[in-house]
Amino acid sequence: MAVLGVQLIVTLLTISIMQKVTERFSFGKWILCKSGLVYYLHPTDTELRKLAGIPQPKPKQKPKEGENKRGKHKRKWVEEPVEDKTFTVPRNLDLQLETAKILPRDVLQLKFFTEFIWLVDYSVFVLIVYVITEIYCGLIPKGNQEVNLSMLWCLLLIGFALKSLCSVTSLYFWNTEAAAERSLVLVGGSFCFVLALGLLLIDESNLEIGLDAAYTAFNQSASVFLEHQAMDSEGPASKLILKLCFAVWCGITGALFIFPGLRVSRMHLDALRYCGERSVLKMFIYINLVSPFLLSLLWIRPLARHYFSVRIFGSMEAPLMTDQTFDSMRLWLCIVLSLVRTVSAPSCFQAYLNLAQEKIESLKKEAGRISNTELQKKVAIIFYYLCVVGLQFFAPIILCVGFTLMNKTMGGYGWFGLHGYNPDECSPQQEQPVTLSNLLPSDESSLGAAREQWLVALSSFRQIFSYEVFRGIFGFANWWMQFLSFATIGCGLAYQSYFDEV
Repeated sequence: MAVLGVQLIVTLLTISIMQKVTERFSFGKWILCKSGLVYYLHPTDTELRKLAGIPQPKPKQKPKEGENKRGKHKRKWVEEPVEDKTFTVPRNLDLQLETAKILPRDVLQLKFFTEFIWLVDYSVFVLIVYVITEIYCGLIPKGNQEVNLSMLWCLLLIGFALKSLCSVTSLYFWNTEAAAERSLVLVGGSFCFVLALGLLLIDESNLEIGLDAAYTAFNQSASVFLEHQAMDSEGPASKLILKLCFAVWCGITGALFIFPGLRVSRMHLDALRYCGERSVLKMFIYINLVSPFLLSLLWIRPLARHYFSVRIFGSMEAPLMTDQTFDSMRLWLCIVLSLVRTVSAPSCFQAYLNLAQEKIESLKKEAGRISNTELQKKVAIIFYYLCVVGLQFFAPIILCVGFTLMNKTMGGYGWFGLHGYNPDECSPQQEQPVTLSNLLPSDESSLGAAREQWLVALSSFRQIFSYEVFRGIFGFANWWMQFLSFATIGCGLAYQSYFDEV
């Protein structure tokens, strides 16, 4: 209970300082305003008239003092002609947009600004709380027997990231002009649902997602628990129903990842064109493009675990690493490569902002005329949706990190190859089975009795939802996030490459 008390203190202190710290320093605002981003200003009406050779409107003459707009013998007001501020200019206008640095007052008007700032700042605090909890539980081994409150923070982080993606995707359904986008979202979700059904049928000796082992462990532990309660039950739902539920979840997340993947692929390709001779930045961008593909391969046993922890090369007496070390390496790679993708965020955002000038350049190749308001809207809308693009960039990364942290802690893994759980040494039977009578409150009101009841309730939860169950759930979720990022980004790269050639 002492460890739980320390976790509560850390949680309360973090909550109390979150608001005070974010007022002075916000990582989300730093990315938008302090990372050197510049945006393009839309041309004014005066500039467009000057470039198009349209005469400027005459300024209104102010009435002289003592002069009334009414005549002496007029009873009605003199109606002044209403000036039409809309005019047309040639599309091939030689126009160069001016740039300006993004200031804090400029981002307040952006769409989804508060959602973007909250998600990025909250993810930073989640990492801080998780690191403090891991250090404390590593110093005090009894901490592994208590509830890890950092998992609640991670669960909320995953919920916030999914909610942000749902809010961004809903824009395509509320907009009457986004029929093509709605169709793409529905087609992508349906394709991911069918794809997940096929992947879930693959033998887990090749794709180690762990759902079969999780189902077996949950079925056995639930049956044992019900037997101790003198209840007759055939066990939980069938494996087919559970995999169908996972496939539905995969379809929903696939629909949410379609446009973020397309957007990220476009930003990375544009960032490669704008980075010039900066080889370090190019290396980061290339790593970001291939990292989801490499991470998704780590769950394919013949391609990853077989070579690292089973096969013996040459004159070696043992494999390169043990199974536990391979699991730890996979967790580290998921975290490190996600942080590397975060480092390239300013370059990708600047590549997105440069789309304003690219739109003007493509407009010069067209014939005809365009209204001033429509031209200004084409430029201003790029900066207006910057935070929407930011959510599409960060939300998939945050989901990958959140599921990785929950997979590590809830699955009993270790960061350095020393796991807290070995499935070969554990069985669903317990020496002291938990019954409902143990969970009922006793007459004793002392702190020791309350602690014993809490430990009994926690033991009953761990008896049913064991490490093996959480390894299957969060391991599959982690792999699906990596695979989905790779699939959507790959589709975006293929799409951009095809139209560039055309």
